[in-house]
Amino acid sequence: MRKVVAEVSIIPLGKGASVSKYVKKAIDIFKKYNLKVETNAMGTVLEGDLDEILKVFKEAHSTVLNDVDRVVSSLKIDERKDKENTIERKLKAIGEL
Repeated sequence: MRKVVAEVSIIPLGKGASVSKYVKKAIDIFKKYNLKVETNAMGTVLEGDLDEILKVFKEAHSTVLNDVDRVVSSLKIDERKDKENTIERKLKAIGEL
């Protein structure tokens, strides 16, 4: 299995300024899968199998949309064939580990 690193952002709209309870639902879904999950203040970074990431992204987006009027989601995928692609390798490359 070749790993990919993906950045996910799911933004619930139409329920006021604070959306943390909806974002937490998405994060809980990410953690159910066999993925490395690193949450930060502006999004979540996932590491794992591409098919699994696509599946979890769709599930999280749909789950949040069940509770709000509108959701704007983005998924950015970094896939490499030349070397192992991990969150840790990427952070080491820029001197952050």
